[in-house]
Amino acid sequence: MKRVILLLQFILVTTILILSNGCSSTSAQQNQRWSTSNAFAPHGQETNPLSQQSRQIALLLPRSGPYASYANAIRNGFFTAYYDQKNQTGYAPTIIVIDTQNKNIQTVVQTAVAQGADFIVGPLEKPNVLTLAESHQSHVPILALNTTPNSTRMNNTSLYEFGLSPTQEAEQAAEKAWQDHHRHVIILAPNNAQGQRIANAFSTQWKTLGGTIVGQQFYGNIASLSKSIRAVLQIDSAYQNAHDLKNMFHEDMRFIPQRRHDFDSIFLIATPDMGRQIQPLLRFYFVDNIPIYTTSQIYTGIPNADRDRDLDGILFCDMPWILAPNLQPSSVRSVQQHIQTLWPDTARRLAKFYAMGVDAFNLTLQLNKMQSQPRVGVSAATGTLYLTPKRTLDRQLVWAQFKNGEPQLVR
Repeated sequence: MKRVILLLQFILVTTILILSNGCSSTSAQQNQRWSTSNAFAPHGQETNPLSQQSRQIALLLPRSGPYASYANAIRNGFFTAYYDQKNQTGYAPTIIVIDTQNKNIQTVVQTAVAQGADFIVGPLEKPNVLTLAESHQSHVPILALNTTPNSTRMNNTSLYEFGLSPTQEAEQAAEKAWQDHHRHVIILAPNNAQGQRIANAFSTQWKTLGGTIVGQQFYGNIASLSKSIRAVLQIDSAYQNAHDLKNMFHEDMRFIPQRRHDFDSIFLIATPDMGRQIQPLLRFYFVDNIPIYTTSQIYTGIPNADRDRDLDGILFCDMPWILAPNLQPSSVRSVQQHIQTLWPDTARRLAKFYAMGVDAFNLTLQLNKMQSQPRVGVSAATGTLYLTPKRTLDRQLVWAQFKNGEPQLVR
């Protein structure tokens, strides 16, 4: 019965908001004219947009296009958290949902302000977040659901960035390996733009900590994996030395390949499928006693001991929602259970985006406190959240290690 009530609540509010978003009135048109010049303040004029509790929140997400399924999960997570908060405390701000697909994001923000929004969540698309970051100061706080590069010129000091950044995870992997007393690392990463970004993030953090990178290899497809791993482990050199000795003495010699011994850890960037190929190869080349650190990309989030047994030994970080639901606040655990009941087909496959939606709503209530107490972390679905001086939400994740094909929590 509770499931039915929740579902009816969600359908009702979503229908009302979508309908209201398509309507216009004289007062709304007047607000639109006002917002064209006032949604963004002149550069240098700062406001304090987090000074009071929001009464109307605009949720900016694409309804179609390549990000639609992720956006839908975020929206469902957002509204589930909204109803939980309403049932627990009675707090129920008006929520308006505005489509961002193929729209000018500054115009979308102006529309949201014209409709009375005093807090904006979104956009999701990185180019839109970049546009808002480089825009003039906005009069309402904006919690973007993505992050911008460190080199971005941040003109809009009312913009806060909350994303599932793999580069943040790489930095935490460097910190974890360092805390585990490792100092010399080999990096294995896919030969693509994302692989290079993640590797660079790890490398920068590792060097900042004082670590040494003794080798780095960017691998291609599965067919070339063995060659790439032999190269970074310098096993090809060992084979060549053996061949030279055989020719020198003109004798048939038995040869056991030797890998390099100047590293004490590996940072791996890989999908689950690639990881299941790489880890057995590393064992074959006598690297089974070296700890391997990676990001949440290695885990599908869906337990499968038979398939993931090849990942045994690998250490990775991920959000509590995935690895440790019991470490979440009771309110978040309750919301997670509702989501798993309401959307059983996608609750696991899109788990991270449901969790992001839950945290996005809760952050509309918590950002003010986080800004005044930046060193105090907030326990959430996607991690323990901290607000950095650059107004980015830093997620501290939990760590696990594959054992018998299943993630087991580690300190």
